[in-house]
Amino acid sequence: MLMNIERARALMEEAGLDALIGATPVNVTYMSDFASEFLLGKFEDYVAAVIVPRSPDLAPVLIIPEFDLPYAVARPGWIKTIRSYGNPWSSVGVYMEAALVEENSALKADLASLRAATGPTQKANYFDALAAALAELGLGDARLGIDDPRLGARLGGATDTLELMRRIRMVKTEDEIAILTRGAEINAEALRNVIAAGAAGAAEDELIRVYRRTLTERDARYLGERGMMFGPGEASAFSLPASAERRLTPGDAVVLDCLGTWAGYHMDLARTAVVGEPTVAQKTRYDAVAAALAAIEAAIKPGVHTADLRDLARRTIEGFGLRGDLTSVTTHGLGLEIFEFPTADSLAQGFALEAGMVVNTEVFYRDPDLGAFHLEDSVRVTASGCHYLHEVARDLVIFD
Repeated sequence: MLMNIERARALMEEAGLDALIGATPVNVTYMSDFASEFLLGKFEDYVAAVIVPRSPDLAPVLIIPEFDLPYAVARPGWIKTIRSYGNPWSSVGVYMEAALVEENSALKADLASLRAATGPTQKANYFDALAAALAELGLGDARLGIDDPRLGARLGGATDTLELMRRIRMVKTEDEIAILTRGAEINAEALRNVIAAGAAGAAEDELIRVYRRTLTERDARYLGERGMMFGPGEASAFSLPASAERRLTPGDAVVLDCLGTWAGYHMDLARTAVVGEPTVAQKTRYDAVAAALAAIEAAIKPGVHTADLRDLARRTIEGFGLRGDLTSVTTHGLGLEIFEFPTADSLAQGFALEAGMVVNTEVFYRDPDLGAFHLEDSVRVTASGCHYLHEVARDLVIFD
């Protein structure tokens, strides 16, 4: 079970809400463990919804299209009460009725049972199904929170709880930790393969392909257009389109920022390389970044504010005779989104750490003459400090 339901109920009580409704794909997945291709492919604005009441006496409800009933049978989540909707113009219901005449497989038998349970309450469309489910729970006039303001307005002004859902998701369950840990292992393997393939003269886009191939072979996915952000030379400090012309050139700093997902959860790992024997100046900048990240991780514990970690990193950098104002320091939550923050201004203002969070701290020193030097790892915040999801060597990588 992905959802931290006890935390959700506590934060609902704090916010004065009777129930939470998840309508965005991220929160539907989180709240229900339901992640069909139709939902994740974003075929429509509104595909599925989850209602989680604050009261444990009321059963949570998952609302899905009739089209996705077979998926719910093949990969059931923890929510047992399912309500469906089906468009009158669709042939899906007619096909299912004909296909299930003979229940000659376990899938068909279970699907027939689910259709029998959902059929009497099925509605023609998503909005009617959601309204009916709320009425069935006795929540038609309740204080509702929803993660989509447009849908909230349609329901009569439900409270916008997009940020509240992020607050809930930032403290991970053990099932989430297991997924994040496996993702971190895959990402580390992909980085090792990139490092093994790197050499002076290598094209940047070929290293990116090595990264992508490793992820794909392990059922993981790269993030965005590239998967690996940044690159050699001037691309170490700027996020630029991948280039076959840009090659690893002696003297370059090379930032290897590895971004992807496994089982829907993000993985984020960064190391820095230089092409050829590093200079004293390059070593100093790398050592400063490594020292800053080590200082941050030594300070991480529940209650610490990430703005203080940023200040600590910049002071550490300045202790090496370098400029603190050239240092980017970002501590962000990691999970179903690559950057998870409890409030909209947390990127700038920071936030207080809590036990159970998984965070990355990105320390990024951008030197106008020498390029950029960057490190980050994923750690779990615990009462005794922080622990790596998967420990990776931090030596400066040298491409010969």
